[in-house]
Amino acid sequence: MDDLFDEKNEVKNSYNNIKFGKEGDWFRGVLTENTRQMENKLSEKREMQTIFEFKAQGGSLHLINDRVVDEEATEVQPGEYWSFITGKQALLNQLKKAKLGQVVGLKFSETVKSKTKGFGDAKIIKVYLGEMDPEYQGETSQDQ
Repeated sequence: MDDLFDEKNEVKNSYNNIKFGKEGDWFRGVLTENTRQMENKLSEKREMQTIFEFKAQGGSLHLINDRVVDEEATEVQPGEYWSFITGKQALLNQLKKAKLGQVVGLKFSETVKSKTKGFGDAKIIKVYLGEMDPEYQGETSQDQ
């Protein structure tokens, strides 16, 4: 009988958060969910944020852990599920145009300096809408 607590039996986290740490970071995936929302507990306003879920096709991201940007890029592997959380109205408007099953690209194109003292710089994330994925059958990360 196998040792249940052997590393080979460990369930690995297959759900990752897209975080853009350096200009040029990009992500490409099929949109699988766009209706879940959560409260932003880090903001005084407690505004709602939308969680977009993707089945990855590829990408390269300098992830952010505890406000520190990773030096090495994480290569996104096809088939992994990733989420992108935003409450920024411009991004919401753009991402809401994507249909479930559509290929979506996200790219961190530039940083714009804040004009307001004490506020962080703005990351400009561009959204690209591609073709519908003919293999998409309505699956989400919940189906794994």
